[in-house]
Amino acid sequence: MSDISRTVSTALHSLRQRETTSRLTSELTQVSQELSTGLKARPYDDLGHKSSDAIAIRMQVARNDGFITSNTLLDRRFLAVETSLGAIRDAGQAVMEQALTATVSGGPSSSYLTLAARSALDTVIQRAAVGDSSGYLMAGTRSDVNPLQAWDEVNPRTGESPAESVDHMIGGTPQTIADVQTAISRLKAGFDDNAGFAGHNFEQTFYNGAPSGSPPLTSRTSETQTLTQGVQANDPAIRDLMRGLAMLSAVDAGDIMDTEAREAWLSEARSAIGAGLEGLVDLETVTGLKRAQLQDTLAAQQSRGQFLDQETLKLEGADQYDAATRLTQLQNQLDSSFAVTARLSRLSFLNYL
Repeated sequence: MSDISRTVSTALHSLRQRETTSRLTSELTQVSQELSTGLKARPYDDLGHKSSDAIAIRMQVARNDGFITSNTLLDRRFLAVETSLGAIRDAGQAVMEQALTATVSGGPSSSYLTLAARSALDTVIQRAAVGDSSGYLMAGTRSDVNPLQAWDEVNPRTGESPAESVDHMIGGTPQTIADVQTAISRLKAGFDDNAGFAGHNFEQTFYNGAPSGSPPLTSRTSETQTLTQGVQANDPAIRDLMRGLAMLSAVDAGDIMDTEAREAWLSEARSAIGAGLEGLVDLETVTGLKRAQLQDTLAAQQSRGQFLDQETLKLEGADQYDAATRLTQLQNQLDSSFAVTARLSRLSFLNYL
């Protein structure tokens, strides 16, 4: 009977030894984590009543990090829009310089001007399609559609392409002052969305994004601030620029025989392009100022993030020297526990006979 009692006692001791080994292994894992991360493995257990402070700081860190991530993305979007506006302005400026040197008497220069204007229209349409994973940035709240219709592609809403719409509004190459004035009036009405025929209106055939008067894209940049990105491809500046380019693209000024009518046509085209370029400068400036404001907010949030990290470290930071000492002690205890467990595993009933 005494032999059986001893055997049961040995088995129980072996079980307890395994439990001790498991506990030491768990503690060793936690201390190793503290040593590698510099943070307590179980901060809320260790902090006691101060754990509420740590949780509050963690929540602030999460909110602040969220704003930093979204504002960094928003800054890239503002930069993309600003860059596109600059490219559109450069394309218009190149045509404007060529239009200023075009001779009233026509000739080869007017043909080159027509080609340049057509190329610039393609550039405007292409650069207005700037976007990212969220969609097209110059389409307003309808970010799922390309804001400007391709010049020679039919818009299914009206059955006309922008090029066809312009040709219909002009009604052929004007030859007299009266023809020029009529064509200019129709173009102004169409690009201002006041044309009698809906297919000639800018927001019907030329533009596919959110219509004028729609709420602008708005982003919350901090707990107390919001920022709007209001640049859309139906802005008056882009309309004016496209109207002037369309006039030069659709009609070769050299084909207008009347000198006075030709000069009136070129003058109106230059005036429209000039108004568009001036408006684009304003849009670039406003976008640049908003981006600067966003960068100031972002810089403040990054500084706040560093402060919150320091506060978190004060509460949740682990003493590296203490962690290293505990790690050594636990390794020694675990080695001893393994040795005892191994010896117990080799014992049998025969050891007590």
